[in-house]
Amino acid sequence: MGTFFQADRLVMQFGGLTAVNEFSMTLQPGELVGLIGPNGAGKTTVFNMITGAYTPTSGDVLWQEEKITRLPVQLITARGIARTFQNIRLFNDLTVLENVMVSMHHKIRSRFWEAMLGFSRYREERRRMYEESMDYLQEMGLAHLAEEKASSLAYGQQRRLEIARALATRPRLLLLDEPAAGMNPLETMELAEMVRGLRQKYGLTIFLIEHDMKFVMGLCERIKVLDYGITIAEGTPAEIQKNPDVIKAYLGEQKNA
Repeated sequence: MGTFFQADRLVMQFGGLTAVNEFSMTLQPGELVGLIGPNGAGKTTVFNMITGAYTPTSGDVLWQEEKITRLPVQLITARGIARTFQNIRLFNDLTVLENVMVSMHHKIRSRFWEAMLGFSRYREERRRMYEESMDYLQEMGLAHLAEEKASSLAYGQQRRLEIARALATRPRLLLLDEPAAGMNPLETMELAEMVRGLRQKYGLTIFLIEHDMKFVMGLCERIKVLDYGITIAEGTPAEIQKNPDVIKAYLGEQKNA
């Protein structure tokens, strides 16, 4: 069996600063893995290298044994890797439904003139996009808000809309960048259940960044820890919680709280 996903010794330098140094990891189908570390540790930079937003200074990203390191974002997305962002990036002037449908436009096979003339193939594709988008919104508890402007949603709902939009690209690997940020404890608990359900229903591999330790430790099977761009630990939640390097660098008093 070949490698599903591999980051191989990724380095990202900005001028004289090394933001990430020799980051390596593999992911197998269906895994749910966390990436933690202090602010500025390089976590989002790792996501940016994986998804094509940044081109690594050195190292490679392999997706099903194909090197995708220097592919543009849209081609990486088309191969089955999707993400959400630490800072929510929605089309605020579009409706909730339109935000999801926009993510599906790369799947349209109809020609421009077929769309302009309202040909049946284009109408059928639009119908399928609508139905599929509504399914994703239903999954995220947002179907009743489909015609509302994205800007009118509460913060936690906007987070869930971002996940719905990522799902609409039909990924096999989903990267979640601080999905629980700004959520209250109840919303965070509901999100954890939602993430488990999405993995099961869509057969996803999920790699997430999160600062909420209760969320990470209760959800992830394996956790990787960055500090100043360097991997300092990797293991199960129980191993990470007891690791002295992690406690010193990040968990500190949170562990004893």
